[in-house]
Amino acid sequence: MVSCTPRRVLLLACLLAAPTMAGCASASSPDGETPTSVPTSAAVTVPAGVSVRSAPGTTLLFGESAVLPADAFAATGSRAMFTVTGITPAEGVPDDVTDGGVAYFLYVTVTSLSPRSAPAPGVVGLSGTADGRTPTLTLSPTPGLAKCPITTPPERMRRGESYSTCLVSVADEGQRLRQVIYWADTTGDPAFDYQATPVVWSSTTPAPPSGSAPPPTG
Repeated sequence: MVSCTPRRVLLLACLLAAPTMAGCASASSPDGETPTSVPTSAAVTVPAGVSVRSAPGTTLLFGESAVLPADAFAATGSRAMFTVTGITPAEGVPDDVTDGGVAYFLYVTVTSLSPRSAPAPGVVGLSGTADGRTPTLTLSPTPGLAKCPITTPPERMRRGESYSTCLVSVADEGQRLRQVIYWADTTGDPAFDYQATPVVWSSTTPAPPSGSAPPPTG
């Protein structure tokens, strides 16, 4: 099992893969860890005024929201709020998905900021992480996972409308995923280089990555 290499060209492969067939056996939780109860969704209120994009290097607690591109491949386009509510060891993920690794469930609520009806924001760019910087293989859930059901977002959404979903992050054996990152870099513009300095969610505010992070940007 190999973690995703954080390169722009692998973004789709790491984050849009959607396994459709379950294996005959199910992977267990990481050694010594038991699944914990984490919120699977959040009630998000869009604040009045202009929503300022969260800068690379922003650190947040689970349950807090980042303002990020609604479409990772149209980074300068419309924005959305991403509220990661937690990550927990998974149960029941097929072995042919984990391939020797260990699975975690990642929960996020996505809220549109588009002033008019627009395609629903996606979740490409989100990943579990062991170190607050390096993404892991992150997949759509397989059918039949009671605690991580397949969610079909609305086709179109507008400001204030939300959907909640679950993703499966697969760690290398021996790794424990305690944080979630947004790590997309699809423009080459340093202002959007979340690959070098991801947005990080955790249960306690982590120290910023080495080097000062830029302030929030419009």
